[in-house]
Amino acid sequence: MSTTPVCTCNAANSMLTNLPGLAEIAFRAGDFNSFRRALLTPLLAPPGQPPLEQSLTAWQTDGADPSVADLGVMMVEWWAYLSDILTFYNERIANEDYLRTAQLPETPAELIQILGYRPRPAIGATGTLAALVSPSVLPGQTVTLPKGLQFQSKPGPGQSPQTFELMQATSIGLPDRVPALPPPNLIADLGSISWEEYSIGGIQYEEELYTYKKAKKVKAQQQHQAHGQYQTTPQYGILLKGSVTSLSNGDVLLLSPRDSTTAPTLITLSAAPAVQSAPTGGKQTQLTFVSASTPGAMTAANARLRKPNQSAPLWTVNGSAYNASGKTIQLAGLAREIRPNHYLVFTAPNADPKVVQVHSTTDMMGDACSAGSPTSVSAGGSGKPTPIPVLHTQLTLASGIHSWLNSVSSASVSILFGWVEVGTLIDQPPQPWNGTGDLDAISPAQFPSAGTQQILLADSNGNGDAASGVGSGDTLSVTWPDSTPIPLSPELQPPFYVYFNLLSVTRGQTVSKEILGSGDATQSGQSFKLAKSPVTYLANPTSGYASTVTITVNGEPWTEVTSFYGQSADARVFVTREDSSQNTWVDFGDGVNGARLTTGNNNVIATYRIGAGASSPPAGKLTVIAQSYPGLQTIVNPVAVSGGSDPDPAALLKQYAPRSVLAFNRAVSVFDYQAIAAQAPGVTMAAATWSWDAVNLRACVTVYVAGEANVATSVQALLSAEGDQNRPVTVLAAKQMTVTLTMALVIVAGWDSDAIKANLTAALCDPITGLFSPPQIGIGQSLFDSTIEAACLAVPGVVGIQSSQFTVNGAVDSGPLHSPGEGAYFSLDPSDFSPTTTEVSAND
Repeated sequence: MSTTPVCTCNAANSMLTNLPGLAEIAFRAGDFNSFRRALLTPLLAPPGQPPLEQSLTAWQTDGADPSVADLGVMMVEWWAYLSDILTFYNERIANEDYLRTAQLPETPAELIQILGYRPRPAIGATGTLAALVSPSVLPGQTVTLPKGLQFQSKPGPGQSPQTFELMQATSIGLPDRVPALPPPNLIADLGSISWEEYSIGGIQYEEELYTYKKAKKVKAQQQHQAHGQYQTTPQYGILLKGSVTSLSNGDVLLLSPRDSTTAPTLITLSAAPAVQSAPTGGKQTQLTFVSASTPGAMTAANARLRKPNQSAPLWTVNGSAYNASGKTIQLAGLAREIRPNHYLVFTAPNADPKVVQVHSTTDMMGDACSAGSPTSVSAGGSGKPTPIPVLHTQLTLASGIHSWLNSVSSASVSILFGWVEVGTLIDQPPQPWNGTGDLDAISPAQFPSAGTQQILLADSNGNGDAASGVGSGDTLSVTWPDSTPIPLSPELQPPFYVYFNLLSVTRGQTVSKEILGSGDATQSGQSFKLAKSPVTYLANPTSGYASTVTITVNGEPWTEVTSFYGQSADARVFVTREDSSQNTWVDFGDGVNGARLTTGNNNVIATYRIGAGASSPPAGKLTVIAQSYPGLQTIVNPVAVSGGSDPDPAALLKQYAPRSVLAFNRAVSVFDYQAIAAQAPGVTMAAATWSWDAVNLRACVTVYVAGEANVATSVQALLSAEGDQNRPVTVLAAKQMTVTLTMALVIVAGWDSDAIKANLTAALCDPITGLFSPPQIGIGQSLFDSTIEAACLAVPGVVGIQSSQFTVNGAVDSGPLHSPGEGAYFSLDPSDFSPTTTEVSAND
């Protein structure tokens, strides 16, 4: 403000100073009190001169008669009131003239128009539904659903249904869905057990359900005297049909694929068999075992579990029962049941059992006398022991076990053979699926063999994921998009449904052929407001978003463009914009940049869609067919729609609009990348930083974004199109740092403590104005304790803070500076803020 005196009193107002970066500027010459005092104070004359003015006597209250009304004082106070009001609004108007200090929500949008910056409008969500055909549709028949077919959500309490429309005509048919399970597995790591019965579309699938502790193996400590130490061995489980009582703890069994020449897996029961009640009736037996090697993947249909039916000792009466290599073994008797290629198990106390394969067998005549040997009969004679011929079996093994034999006593060795199956194997119940491996159809259903198809999967808990799959009868090979992290979290709980009739839908209800008005070729830059709002805008991979508005003039379609800049005088184009109330206006050219409208009566017609915003129905709620169609029975929604976003709040306009002047729709500086990324649908926060590409030895840009799930993928495509092609850009999802805040505050006695706590929660957690909201806190932004305390002390009724504790992801951060680190941001949910209050008298 000017400091030059404009009053004959030669007194200048004090100079107003406003430093840069203020959220509010001072622009008042005075208030009621200062104006009243100035008006009642007389002007002073130069020394020796008579007074220029005389004070009003009522102002001099000493000795004044209070019963005498002084209308002059009343007139002065009127002027003081008037000056106070004028300067107040003058200051408010001055604040509204600057982007940083503007307070009215509509002001930022008006101020940034001169920059050519367009605030992001409300964006409609997109998603994929699955259609089930009616029973009248036979195999081989298809039904074509028309573009624009409408579906609605089931609203929650206090909500309105949202309308979605089919993006393009889509054919549906059989099979529309296939019940599926992960491939069966015979063996599982043991954990707690419970029972559950599944039902899939009338197919009863009853089974026991294990709760697996995958990260933890059950530890069995076995003391090995030979090594003098404990060995930790994982335990496994296997199921048998019926009640099997012929087995005991410590029994040695062979587990192998059926009709296979591969070596069997040697297992040892580590607990007595547990007979259980099967959910389908009858009994089943659980076996718990340990194995020196991890058993391979097998199923009950292609595996067998065998126990030994016979055993044989080694030759021990004289000589050695085995040769130097341990491959030739002499038995104590005949065992002609042992044949070449059979498997034997050598056992001995305090030794691990050993499984070997037989190469060949031979009947051998040995001599049991003291002078004899297992491989020959002595001649006998005078003074010599009488030969005792013994016919026994000599084994030749495929591999030697000399070391094992030397570690035990031959007399303690028992050779197990004559293997018989212990019972009928049962597959383990399906485990939670992490997305790896194929899926098997539940018979009699079959997967369609039609090459790669887009699919939706839904588990028994209602969770779902989108993928692509290649079916081949009983098996479906699943391929996941890059945006889906594998292994899945949470895992999908079997059984599943695999859906094939997929429908791409977007939010918005069509308003068809609305008459905007009449064109007049004598007028330049005609503008019309659409009758309904908010108009649906949809995400676009190159421009960020695009409207659903189409315009015809005299039946001829005109083209929407982002700006009239560079348009020819005859270009039949239009531009859309939103006002502060989110009403959409359609602007036409002036005949220089863009053609003027053709003259006609009600010849400007608009078709568009309405409905947009961040609020969208959760999975399982977008299932109402708003317009019935022959052949379509129902729709399912296992995967939630996404991508919707609200219009840019004023706080973000103040931040990003000035930066857009430097970008001009192309990214050069990191601030350009940040501003463009923040405009992408589904983004609530964005930050950009320079980084170094050590491989290519050049600078690159890393952009962090927060918002919708998988939003980084769409932002990557957007920045790749608008950024410097010679400068690589990487878009990463920002890491959320969950804050838990506990505070003990002092409040004025008598105030409503519940209301104060609600105001404290709003001061910190309000989604727009709260300290921890996206518009107020950025990615990578640090917080001081004093900043949090100042926000709390600004709440009326709060006079002090006794203590506070700031916890991040479960760990206490003592402060006073809290930093989330690069690419991370603090997030405080209202449920994680715990204020306690202590009252103090206002006079204390």
